[in-house]
This record gives sequence, structure tokens and C-alpha cells, in this order.
Amino acid sequence: MQNWLPSPYRPGNGIDPPYLGDREEQIEAVRAFLKDAHNPRNVLITGLRGVGKTVLLNHLQGEAEGLGWLVIDREFSEPDVEPLAFANALLTDVNRALRRLSLSTRLKDRAANLLQAAIDVVGALTVSYGEFKVSVDTRRRRPGPHRRLDDDLKEAFTHIGELCRKSEYRGIVLRYDEFHVIREHPGSPTLSALLSATSAVQQHGLPLMLMLCGLPPVVDNLARSKSYSERMFTTLVLGNLRPPEDRAALVDPATRLGRRFADEVVDAVMIDSGGYPFFIQVYGDALWNGSHGETIQIADLRRLRPRILATLDAGFFRARYVRASPNERKLMRNIASFGESATIEQLQEASGRRNNEIQPTISALIAKGLVYRPERARIGFTAPMFGAFLQRTPD
Repeated sequence: MQNWLPSPYRPGNGIDPPYLGDREEQIEAVRAFLKDAHNPRNVLITGLRGVGKTVLLNHLQGEAEGLGWLVIDREFSEPDVEPLAFANALLTDVNRALRRLSLSTRLKDRAANLLQAAIDVVGALTVSYGEFKVSVDTRRRRPGPHRRLDDDLKEAFTHIGELCRKSEYRGIVLRYDEFHVIREHPGSPTLSALLSATSAVQQHGLPLMLMLCGLPPVVDNLARSKSYSERMFTTLVLGNLRPPEDRAALVDPATRLGRRFADEVVDAVMIDSGGYPFFIQVYGDALWNGSHGETIQIADLRRLRPRILATLDAGFFRARYVRASPNERKLMRNIASFGESATIEQLQEASGRRNNEIQPTISALIAKGLVYRPERARIGFTAPMFGAFLQRTPD
């Protein structure tokens, strides 16, 4: 029995796969944006779970850094949706950018006064709204009344953009992942503050770029906070890999290491995985490690498939299912009875409840990132093939 090299497949969150398939068009578009710092463009990456959003985001971050942009990155989580936490995150990132810029020898030599002015402004940032107050401690504080977050961000972004122009950096990229969790709170200008400040600075040609990534609800969240948000972003909607890239994602890594998949194995994996990158990596990894021949045969897949599905069910799917309340799980199973999505009318019939009775449950599931609205009056799962999981799994 031959000892093969370790598996070339890399299932996991945001881990670069051995084959980044079907994404070159998006990469080329963003690369063009990054080369033109005088006309900054924002990018929004969205799609279901497991389609490679974070992988692409990481790749674009590398492109930005390679082209001389200062990248400030953050992954948001549910606690960050609170206005106080969101404001703190933004102010922290502004200060992170300033600290990086303060290390620039070019700025110290050519723009010391501008650098010090930015330190004064950013260090004394204060925002107040409602009952919340956020401040960043510093040895210097500006006198005067508290201001709004959008005003402070606009001023800070302006200073940082001007500093970038005089430094070795092309500009600054705010690279934010899991951004679908951020939603505007009534009376608390948080998400809208970020958009309005960014828009104002970009209208003056300053090199600031937003690179946001999240599940499909991110589109609605942005639109609700600012009606012009759809004009601010180039949206990259990722889905399953298209032929022949889907097959190449499975076949090519093995071929490079001296093994191959029987054609019928490839056909079966494409059906099981639906062409979704994460699932292809899971199948490839399990088949590589669980078989021994140079050619991975259909008998290997038949033997290993129950274990693969059990692994996906216990990890990828159930980890999301358990986040739902009993009432929410019932509605999710109602959706699954129609496949991967269902209309509101179908859900009313299946649940025996009126529209106004199921809408709070839908809103709660959207807030948890479990479902979204792919179109008007239709609800779908944010994880691909989640309906199939529910259909084969008892409650």
C-alpha cells in the first residue's frame, strides 16, 4: 500500500483552498479598482455559507496590500450590533490606521504637522447618541460639545486619506467580514454613519475603500441604513462553482499529487456537493484520507459517504440548527418541506399561521443569519443544502 502525501484539500472557514476556482473575474475587477486610488470604489462580497466569501476577501486583502494599500481588517460578531460596540469598533480601527501611518518615515520627514493634527483629532474622537457615549482616551482633548459619529468619522477619514497621499500608502481599505450582523438601530446612526462618512470622503477623491463581506441580509441592512448604498458598492454575489471549475476544484489537487478520481466519483460528488466550494473540500479531504488506491473509486465513495454526511450534519448543519428556538425550528422545517426556500404563502399553508404571525419568527431567523429573503415574499436558507439536511434528520 502506497503512502500518499497529506490531503491537499482544506475544508474550513476562510482557509485558502488548493484551487481557487471560478473567481478570477471578480479578482480582476477589484484589482482594477485598487490600481486607481484617485477614484475609490467599494466592494461588497455576499453569498450563502460555504461559497468561499472569506477566502475571496482574504485574497483581495492580499491584492490590496501588494498594491500598497493600508488594510485595517476586522471580523464582526453578534455583540457588535449594539451601537456602543459598533462605534467602539470603528473608533478603534481609526486609531489602528493612525498608528500604522505614524510609523511612516516619509510622513515624519514631509508632513509632521499634518500627522500631529491627525493625532490630535483622532485621539480626541468622541461620539454621543441617545444614552450612549464613546470616547478614546488621549493626552489631548478637543474642547466643545459632543458630536455625531458620522461627523467624527468624516473628519478622521479625511485626515487619514490626506496622510495616505503623503505617505508610501496608496490609500486605506477597511476590510470587514461577517458584516451581515451589523444593522442600523432606530435613532442610532451607526451603519449609516459609516456609509455617509465614507461617501463624503470619497466624493473629495480621498483614497478610502470599504471592502465588506457577509451573508445575503447584508444587502438589505445597507439599503435600510442609506438608500444610496446600492450605488456605493460593486456587489460580488458568490454562488456554487460553475462547470468545469467545480470539477477542477476536486480533480486538480489530487492530480498534482499523483492520484485521480474515477469519473463516476466526480459526477456523484458534484451532485452531492451542489458545486459548493466548502462541500467539495470536505468530500475531497475525506476521500483522499479514506482511500488507498491511485484511483479513488465509486466503491470508496459509497463506503465513505455516510461518514461524510454525518460529519457535515453534526458540524456544518447542526451547529446552525441548534441556534434556533423550538418555534423557529418548526418554521425552518416548514421551509424544508418545499426544498431550500419557500414562499410566504406556502409557509402559511404549511404552518397554519397567518402572515403577521410568522413574520416575527422570520425576522428572528434573519437576525440569527439562518434565513434570508432571496426575493419578495420568499424565504431561503443561508446555508446551502440546509433543507436537504432537515429532510433527512429527525427533530
